[in-house]
Amino acid sequence: MTANDAATHAMTQNGTSLQRGRASLIALWLTQVTLALMFLMAGGSKLAGVPAMVTMFDTIGLGQWFRYVTGVIEFTSGIALLVPSAAFFGALLLIPTMLGAIVTNVFVVHASPVMPLLLLLGAAAVAWARRHQLRVF
Repeated sequence: MTANDAATHAMTQNGTSLQRGRASLIALWLTQVTLALMFLMAGGSKLAGVPAMVTMFDTIGLGQWFRYVTGVIEFTSGIALLVPSAAFFGALLLIPTMLGAIVTNVFVVHASPVMPLLLLLGAAAVAWARRHQLRVF
């Protein structure tokens, strides 16, 4: 391999790495925006007192205060996912929330856990991708 070939190979590798990095960033942002929209709608419906949400939280049996707490967590996390410096924390807050939703769906309301599981995986992926934002003092 000549010096020119090596330089061309290095530039091609850097170009490929740059394209992969850009594609990864776009995929991360698409995931964050999708999650944010879903949680803004879900949290908003809980806070607005949509009848289906009121009924579901009656079934859960912890009281309507729990609907408000869950709604605030989801709505706040949805906003945080749209702010680059807060996205890690928004995703991190959603992980235990979705774990609770999975358990509740399976054992209390007897609904499919698929959607909260997918949301959990999305939140975990965002938290993992944004983990560098966590600074230990």
